[in-house]
Amino acid sequence: MTFPPAAPASLNQAACTRALTWPFFLWIAGLVLLFFPHSFDFPAYVYAVKTLLCAGLLSVLKPWRFAPCHSVKGAAPLGLLMGLAVYLLWALPESSPWPGVTAWYQRWLIMMPGTLPDYSASWCYAYSHHPVLALLKLFGSAFIIAPIEEFFFRGFLMRWLTQKQWHTLPFAGVSRYAFWVTVAVFAFEHDRYLGGALAGMVYGALACGTGSLRAPIIAHVTTNLLLGLHVLLFNAYGFW
Repeated sequence: MTFPPAAPASLNQAACTRALTWPFFLWIAGLVLLFFPHSFDFPAYVYAVKTLLCAGLLSVLKPWRFAPCHSVKGAAPLGLLMGLAVYLLWALPESSPWPGVTAWYQRWLIMMPGTLPDYSASWCYAYSHHPVLALLKLFGSAFIIAPIEEFFFRGFLMRWLTQKQWHTLPFAGVSRYAFWVTVAVFAFEHDRYLGGALAGMVYGALACGTGSLRAPIIAHVTTNLLLGLHVLLFNAYGFW
């Protein structure tokens, strides 16, 4: 199967880079603020502000113009199915009916390995006291950071690691090296690094298999939306 090039050769590569990377870098800048001493509500407000700022930047840069996001037959149901699968891979190990399994997973497969994550930290539960902030968290997690990460990791990084003129490269031409390095970087961007690795493999395979970001974006949005609803329905704020 032959896929169309990601962008015309005449398209400015610098503009492609800005569109696909700047929203991600803005999002990461918001994470840096969380290293400063904060009050009970501070992380929740930071998340709300960066959600709104990144939504605005997406509307200005329109990254979907610079990465292949064309319609592919079956992309929507495939993305929904894979998104559901990743959600289950992410949530079930910490919802096990066997406490020993959950404890082992949390101790060794969540950073930092060997220590238990501090789910008792008050900021994990700020959203239970602020419904508006919780809804902004759900919106930002599902509809802002999910596509931002796909534009950055699959749309930019995976192709940039393959060749210099990356913006003209179809996903079918991504190298194995670039694929697996992107999976590793995506994995360690998340505290649940095993879940992150499995998710990165699924989203990357969807991009390379369909030649478009449509399926991985749908999958990523589905995963994050289901996980956010899981958090709110079961008070599982440790996932946030």
